[in-house]
Amino acid sequence: MVDRQYRKLFAAGIINGMGDRFCQIALLALIYRLTGSGFSVGIMLGLRVIPFLVLSPVAGVLITRISRRMLMMTTDLFRGLAALAFLSVHSPEDIWIIYGVSTLLACGEALYAPARKSSIPLLVHPSELLKVNSLEQVMSGLVLVVGAAAGGIISALFGPQAAFILNAASFFAAGLIVRNIAFPPVMKEKISREDHPNRSRSRMLDCIRASVPLQVVVAFELLVPMLNGIDNVLISVYAVQEFRLGDAGIGLFYAALGAGLVASYAIGHLFSGSLLKGGLVCLLLEGILLMGLSGIYHAWAAVAIYFLISLAGGVGAICLDTLLMRETPLYLQGPLLGMLTAWSQGIIGLSMFGAGVAIEMMEPRMLGLVGGAGFVVISIVISMYYARIRSRKAAGV
Repeated sequence: MVDRQYRKLFAAGIINGMGDRFCQIALLALIYRLTGSGFSVGIMLGLRVIPFLVLSPVAGVLITRISRRMLMMTTDLFRGLAALAFLSVHSPEDIWIIYGVSTLLACGEALYAPARKSSIPLLVHPSELLKVNSLEQVMSGLVLVVGAAAGGIISALFGPQAAFILNAASFFAAGLIVRNIAFPPVMKEKISREDHPNRSRSRMLDCIRASVPLQVVVAFELLVPMLNGIDNVLISVYAVQEFRLGDAGIGLFYAALGAGLVASYAIGHLFSGSLLKGGLVCLLLEGILLMGLSGIYHAWAAVAIYFLISLAGGVGAICLDTLLMRETPLYLQGPLLGMLTAWSQGIIGLSMFGAGVAIEMMEPRMLGLVGGAGFVVISIVISMYYARIRSRKAAGV
């Protein structure tokens, strides 16, 4: 049985995520309708990521200084109020409001995400980490299945304003749930309050150098986001431009991704004894499937491919998240997660901006093929690095 306190965190994540997904689907469709430009979509997605560069490391420090509950409640309230500003967008001249408010919402998420993720090892027993990280993928999947599909339908039937109102309400509701979570204190016997600001970075680097699995996780966080931006931009372009499915098509594709994440719960435990290999194999499969997607011309076949892509990605995330939590001391998880979030989100922001530019100069399917091939190359490179380190250690070098 999963800890009661984690169940509250899970429920808040479901509500929070679904409302946010309503908003994202509505925004993607609204921007494309107002501008007709994949470049504009790329700008919006890129701007949402920029705050992670600055605020995620700050979140890592705040986590060690103030209550996680207070940090998450405050960011939920801030995001709920900010989301209401989208109601004032009515014409192409209002596009700056979308860019500005999206950036503000990203500021809240940059503080919220590391606080939430670093709370998991505090709320559950170490033996339950694999199960709980599988549940995290189920949560993400349900958000996509229900949130994206319903968000596309609501946006199509009632207009994006309905989705924006639901988004704001979801933040407020999630904040109320988080208010009732009891967080145990983090033991700090290995680090004092006085030397933490100056030495936490060196301690993190020492921890990474001492652990090959952590080195692989860091490599994932640095390399894979370089290509994730392509997928984020292409999914709406594929739905609207290539398959002519409109708003509902964006929701359908995201729902397929969500279904794959939910299904990953049933498979993740199969890699409990080989988390590192599981993550590498899943990354390779993602790349192969993305390359195949670029050659698909039937909408339902594309839905099936998106399901499989997400299934592989979900299992890989279960493996790598569990690996990170097992290899990193509790007192370093907040700062490390903040730093990794800043790196990965900063890189993905540049990737999305680059994808927005690239899609103006090349066919979407060719861009998708390039992105898929990149996943395959990264998987092979990381696997070669891991094999080399293992062989050197076996030889006593």
